[in-house]
Amino acid sequence: MLSSSRFMVAVHALSVIARMSDGRPVCSTIVAESVNTNPVVIRRLMRDLEKAALVASVTGRAGGFILGRHAGRITLADIYKAVEDENIFRMHKTDPKGKCPVGAAIVKIVAEPLRSAEQALERALATTTLDDIANQIA
Repeated sequence: MLSSSRFMVAVHALSVIARMSDGRPVCSTIVAESVNTNPVVIRRLMRDLEKAALVASVTGRAGGFILGRHAGRITLADIYKAVEDENIFRMHKTDPKGKCPVGAAIVKIVAEPLRSAEQALERALATTTLDDIANQIA
């Protein structure tokens, strides 16, 4: 399983917007300073979040990003789905050797436990909202 920081950066960025916005757009520079990254990284991440309707971009001098819906209606599962690959576990890049008994069966055998693990992760992430997180930040 490959690990990515995109999910945590997205949660961080959305938490900044949730806490700072008061309905006004928050610019990528402010978000990037909090995350300790480049504003371009934030803007790229925001594109994925915007496609999922979790944020909206506001153009102009006072532009930036606002939440696409109330923070209490954005779950960690929503954020995860917006920025990470659909499947947590990746199968072989090439088909295993069919003549080998292990190669012929391994993908079929592990598919169900992996699918169950992915579903458990999604259920766990769905229990926490962005509002839950933003409210716990002092």
